[in-house]
Amino acid sequence: MQKQVRIYAGVTWGLLEPTVILAAEYHPPPQDRIHLVRELYQEELYPDTFLAVALAWRKELGIRRFFCDPGEPELIHRMRRAGLPAVAAPKEQNLARNLIKQRLANTREGRPGGLTISRECVHTIPEFLKYHQGRAKQADGIHGLKALHFLVLGLSLEATPRVRWL
Repeated sequence: MQKQVRIYAGVTWGLLEPTVILAAEYHPPPQDRIHLVRELYQEELYPDTFLAVALAWRKELGIRRFFCDPGEPELIHRMRRAGLPAVAAPKEQNLARNLIKQRLANTREGRPGGLTISRECVHTIPEFLKYHQGRAKQADGIHGLKALHFLVLGLSLEATPRVRWL
């Protein structure tokens, strides 16, 4: 019996910079695969409009959790007040890069634990290619990748049982 696919989202918010929501299907083990299925990528997105979109996506896609930029506690609070399951993702950006790198290697080699991106993620794909070809700097418009970092970090904690050391 196959475990059910779950939908999660990574979020980075900005008024002068693009707000990004990346929704992804998570296929539990034995596949352990993340597949980005939808993106919102929009500048000048005000909080009320953002909340309306997030609520609509939660209803339509059944998003289980929104992993958000930990530098936006007020947005996370507003999302929770609106009834959205929002949490701050860890700030471990180096770990996020390593997890993404490993998932991409797994995809290339046909192993479980992969990461794939739908062609519908039209803003995130070019960012991803630009970043991995070494042509992008952190401040050089990689907002979709920041949302992906939050998604992968949050999901790694959500999907992996916590280890209790005795």
